[in-house]
Amino acid sequence: MSEPSGPQWCSRFPGSAATADLTPDFRDRVEAFLSQLKHAGASVSISATYRPPERAYLMHWCWMIAREGVDPAGVPPMQGVAIAWLHKSSSSAPDIAASRSAAAQMVSTYDLRFEPSLTSRHTQRRAIDMTIGWSGTLTIRDFNAELRKIASLPRDGSNAELIDVGASFGVIKLVSDPPHWSDDGH
Repeated sequence: MSEPSGPQWCSRFPGSAATADLTPDFRDRVEAFLSQLKHAGASVSISATYRPPERAYLMHWCWMIAREGVDPAGVPPMQGVAIAWLHKSSSSAPDIAASRSAAAQMVSTYDLRFEPSLTSRHTQRRAIDMTIGWSGTLTIRDFNAELRKIASLPRDGSNAELIDVGASFGVIKLVSDPPHWSDDGH
């Protein structure tokens, strides 16, 4: 028996914000970078690391229905996720408006700003979403222990010099997605 889509689905298949849930090789690189950021006095807030495939499925398809106009009747099922994307009226007729509304509520509850991928570095345990900030000049050591002074703007994760420091650890910034860093930039 399938349950209609809606915001109640958003708390199911929770993701993680723990670096312990990353693959060991990427986790070690991330933790080394985070250690240097902390030592330099930067603030770091991690919002996501591992995303279960079921959560990625829910996030992707709610976006596609709500924002891209995909027909909810055409969404492929996923084993273990008994969701009914297509809502029905009291007379059992397809209710596209209710389906799109429920999907839009999920997009809002997930706080999605970009189209989520079905498979991503998050589902592979090889990505981290984090917000980084600092004031003044950030004095940080890169992977080679070279001291780097970052006085340029902006003072956040989109700073080109900080992106270069992250890359030295093998933590690569996806510039088009403000909080996203991974092992390959995707």
